[in-house]
Order: sequence, then structure tokens, then C-alpha cells
Amino acid sequence: MAVVVAMGLSLLGATGARATQAGTARPAAGESAPFLIVSDMHLNPLDDASLAARLDAAPAEDWPAILDATPGRRLSPFGRDSNWFVLRSALAAMRQAQPHPAYILHTGDMLAHDFRDTFEAALPAHKGDEAAYRAFTLKTVTTLLETLRATFPGVPVLTALGNNDSYCGDYAVQPNGLFLGDTLPLLTQGFGRTLNGRADQAGIGRDWRQAGNYVIPHPTLKGVRVLSFDTVMLTRKYKNSCGRPDDTPQDTTLAWLHQALADARAAGDSVWLITHVVPGIDGFATANNWSKAAKAAAAAGQPIPACTAPVELFAPGMEARFEAELAQYHDIIKVLFAGHIHMDDLRLVGPPGAGVPVLVTPAVSPVYQQSPSFKLGQAAPDGSVAHLTTYYLSNLSDQPSVKTARWVPEYDTAQAWGAKSLTPDALRAIIAHIRDSGPARALYRSIYSVARPQASAMIPDNQALYLCALDNTLAEAYTRCACPAP
Repeated sequence: MAVVVAMGLSLLGATGARATQAGTARPAAGESAPFLIVSDMHLNPLDDASLAARLDAAPAEDWPAILDATPGRRLSPFGRDSNWFVLRSALAAMRQAQPHPAYILHTGDMLAHDFRDTFEAALPAHKGDEAAYRAFTLKTVTTLLETLRATFPGVPVLTALGNNDSYCGDYAVQPNGLFLGDTLPLLTQGFGRTLNGRADQAGIGRDWRQAGNYVIPHPTLKGVRVLSFDTVMLTRKYKNSCGRPDDTPQDTTLAWLHQALADARAAGDSVWLITHVVPGIDGFATANNWSKAAKAAAAAGQPIPACTAPVELFAPGMEARFEAELAQYHDIIKVLFAGHIHMDDLRLVGPPGAGVPVLVTPAVSPVYQQSPSFKLGQAAPDGSVAHLTTYYLSNLSDQPSVKTARWVPEYDTAQAWGAKSLTPDALRAIIAHIRDSGPARALYRSIYSVARPQASAMIPDNQALYLCALDNTLAEAYTRCACPAP
């Protein structure tokens, strides 16, 4: 494996054999058509607040022309969410990397962080005006999804719900609420005519309105279903602030997942899951807590603690319930795609022998300092993912325009890790290798922050806390890994 890691290191910031001629990729023997994955676009159409009144007054179809008129056409920098030109640049790079993808997986977070605050600051006359805010929010989502569709005409776009995608605030989407109802037509338009013709329209409408979920046939793989499952409702930060007090959205959505998986098994089908929030331990929050505890101990002249309690992404008890569903159906679940953490990651969820691969796509938004990015993938004939190539914006520090932005391939999983496909056994071997090899750990750090290890919260001193999260997704198992008994 040492040779494989050396190859992987050489790929960073360069083009690998599979990605040498971006835009002309063709499936290798035994592979299916290529697909794209994009996540966490976090569009802020009010990055130029001088356009606020014009955008507010205009229909969504007029927004691209208004936004294009911004002088300079500069991309928003590190530390800020995507302006219109980051979005435009990312979509153009996706089209250059693969002009004819078979489908696009979109793992959520369309709206910028603190979207309501930004809206009310730019349009103070609308402060507290719920109808005006909903109209502006829907036009933002419409602009993003319609621009994605226009970039890839006729290509199915399968969207999952993000925690920022709500009228009610962050982590607060309302079951059976207005946002889910208003976005249903946009969701189904994204599927395209062919995929819509194969879909259960009534079931999709019911399930999306209820909790942001749906089932649809895989666009290219026979005998495979795509389940878009809203993990936001399972998170520790979720609050049903706009819903009824007697709502039980966690129970409702987990029951939906169980039935959808049972139906797939009964039909003899395999499953791809797309979602937003990654299951398991929040490595960043856990490492951050450890850093604070270490500083406090040092200031008090006390020994620095070796570790700290893990921070779970899901609410107490929800991770175990979620993993129990996955374990019961692990034999038919080929992969789970997620986003949310803005970094490039992989995980293996579930007990030994019942693991599910989790593949995390980093963000387009540069708000958390990683390079804007997306992925190009191939599926294997057995329904697993053969390999993924990450593309990233390499010159954002130069404050580029759309015209001067440079997107390049960063690495390909097959070359970086020597894995023929991203199966549970392959991920288990990759994770073990990252833990055991210094060069592999260095490669993982650079991959995690999308070629920006100098700006990453993951450093050699705390990397072990991140590595324990790769295959120890329950708090008890994570603690045994991160805090071994003396």
C-alpha cells in the first residue's frame, strides 16, 4: 500500500490518469454512466446588497440577469457563503468535467447561513414580514435549482433536504409545512420527464410533504432504488419550532425509512441513500471541545486531558435507532451519500459485517475555509460506487472572476486508496490504512480540507479524534477508540 499512497500524494493539485482530460471521461469496462455530486451550495443572492430591491421585485426567472450585472463578477472569498458567481463557476466546472452526466445527486443546503438575518438587513422594510420572506426564499431556491437544470438540460437531479433549507430557520423544517409543499414542484421537475414517468408521483408528493423524503428508481441501475432521507430531523440541533407540539417527526421519518427499506427488499431491489447530515460523531466539535479543555487545563497548571466526550451529530438515542435500521438492511444498502460538514470525508456506519459506506461530498460554499468542490463518480455493475474524483477551485485566494477561476481534479479514490470499488470491505481497509500509515494520514488531512490543510481544523495533534469517527459512529465505540483505558 505504500506505493498506492505515494501515487495518491502525487495527485493533490494535479490531474490523475482518470481525470487527465476532464470533460471527455468515459466509463471504464464494466462501469456505468458517470454521475455528478454537489452539496452545500449555500447561495447568498444578497452578497451584493445593492441588488436587494430589484431581486425582491422581480420573478425568479429574471434573477440570473440581475445577478449577472454585478460589476467585477468576483467570486465570494474564503469565509463567506457562495455568491452568484461561485455558483455559476461551480456549475460551469461541473459541465466541463462531465458535459453529459447520467444524473446529478444534490445533497442539500441550498440557502446561505443566517439567511433571514441577511434578508432583513438588506430589506429592513420586510422585517417580520413572513410572506415577503417566504417569497424571497422560494425565489432563491428556484433560481438555484433552475440554474442547475439549465446547465444540464434533461439530466435528472435528485435532491436531498439540508438543515438550512427551511422557512422556519436552521434545523427547523416543518413537517407538512409550507416549505416542503412549495418546493415539491421544483423537486419533481428536477427528475425530468423520463424519470418522472417511472416514479410513484403520489407517493413522492406525500412523503416529501410529510418529512422531506422520497423513493425513486435509480436513473441508470436496474434493480436499484434511490431513497432521499431527511436526517435533519434526527439531529441534536433540530427544533420543530413551526410545527405542532404533538408532532413526532423523528418517529415518523424513521418509520418511513424502515418501510421504504422493507419495500425495497420485498421487491428484490438494492438501495442508494442520499441525505444531508452525516451520521455519527461530529469530529470537528469533539476536537474543538478537547482543544478548549486542554487550554483550560494548561492555564490551571493541570495535566492536559488525553481526550474528551464525543459530540454526536444526531440527538441522543437517534444514532442507535438509525444504525439499527441500516444494520437490518445492510445487505441491500450499497451506499449512503451525504454532505453537511463541508469537508471531504468517508465513514463506515454499522457493526462489523453489517457496515454501510458513507461518502461525504465537500461544499461548494467556501464559508468554512475548504476549497469549493464537487465530485464526479462511476457506479460499478453490482450497484456499489466504483470510484469518485474530487474537483476543486484552486485559485480562490486570488479573488478570481468567473472567467479566471481554475477548477482542477484533486484526487481519485481508486488511485489514492487503491480500492477497486467503495464497498464496506474496501472502506474498512482504507480506514485501517489511514490510521496505520503516516503518509496516508497526511494525505487524508489534505483531502479532508480539499487541498487546504493549512486552513483545516484537523491538525496532527487532534487528528486521532477525527480518525476515530470514521468507523466508530456510536458514542460508546468512539469513546473506546479515542479514550482507551490505561
